[in-house]
Amino acid sequence: MPAPTPFVAASATTELTLADAVGRALRENPNLKAAAFSLRVQDARRDQAALKPTWHGTLDAENFLGSGRLHGADALETTLRLGTVIERGDKRARRIDSVDADKALLAADQDVVRLDLLAEVARRYITVAADEQALALAREASTLAQRGASLVEQRVKAAKAGDAESGKARIAVARTDIAEEHAEHALKSARVALAATWNARDPDFDRTSAAFFELPAPESFEALVAALDRNPSLSRFASARRVEDARLALARSSRSADVTFNAGIRRLEAGNDQGFVLSVSVPFGSAARAAPFEREAEFRRDAIDSEASAVRADLYRTLYALYQELLHARTQSDALRARVIPEAERTLAHTEAGYALGRYSYLELVDAQQQLLTVRREAVDAARDYHLFFVELERLAGRALGVTVTEATP
Repeated sequence: MPAPTPFVAASATTELTLADAVGRALRENPNLKAAAFSLRVQDARRDQAALKPTWHGTLDAENFLGSGRLHGADALETTLRLGTVIERGDKRARRIDSVDADKALLAADQDVVRLDLLAEVARRYITVAADEQALALAREASTLAQRGASLVEQRVKAAKAGDAESGKARIAVARTDIAEEHAEHALKSARVALAATWNARDPDFDRTSAAFFELPAPESFEALVAALDRNPSLSRFASARRVEDARLALARSSRSADVTFNAGIRRLEAGNDQGFVLSVSVPFGSAARAAPFEREAEFRRDAIDSEASAVRADLYRTLYALYQELLHARTQSDALRARVIPEAERTLAHTEAGYALGRYSYLELVDAQQQLLTVRREAVDAARDYHLFFVELERLAGRALGVTVTEATP
């Protein structure tokens, strides 16, 4: 069962769902389009590898335009030969196998790129959703600052507070306005960054459809560990090993020397005679020359096995650390939203009422406001971190957004 996606889709026309963002990126991302041409290059290389040695023709003319008996063309000897190379050791098949292995490795590398793209789209989508929450929080801060300024003005009019408090309140309002404007720019930049994944400059959506504070339940750690082998970064090692196996087989085929064969007919003008000619050429020492290439392929194959073991261990370490961070982010988010934020809201309401009655100072009012804003900001950060950790765990498990990489192939 694929893991649930961290966001729930909505239907408003100006909203962008995560599925829409992923679909656009898979269709329009220029890196993926370029990858398709790379596979076509491999098809052309396969056709090249399948080519057989060409036939060649040779025309020799001897013993003419010389001196004495070789004067003129009376002693001319003309030889017409056709020749080719006869490949031994099944070299043509081994070349084709090598190109096929290269293509499989390229496809595995493209799976890594595709999975990374899916994860990057999700991360940028999460960033947009988090920036939307940050903008809402900045607007709430402006509202609180204006409400605090209104309470201060009431106390100033009642001669219960001085102009200094009024000035501080106006400064607080101005600073929240600046912070709100900054949050708007940050959100615009995040939207452009998301649209760039499908090669667009201007975002055509107003907001995401993210159910930002709905945190999907994670899979068990054991299930994630079992899914590690689906990670394309590990799968590509199997393809890389097949590449070296194919290169080793091609190197071993070089032990069998190719035979150069020529056959033709020779005409001797002096006697008006003609006859057949035949030549066969075989190089010596082919096995000795092939040995270094065989060793190279064997060493490369052994290095791949060792590297795969190191990457697998590193992935496990990363998976464990991310899983712990995921659990912490969920605990933090649940605690903030269930206990801390409601308590901060009650504290602010009590402080505002007490300030109006003169029981609390302006600094205590500001402190209560900032406390509420701080815990709300922490809740946004915790939810954002949870979604980011969730996406990264999905990527390590060889899928993104609950979809395996092969299922996501356009």
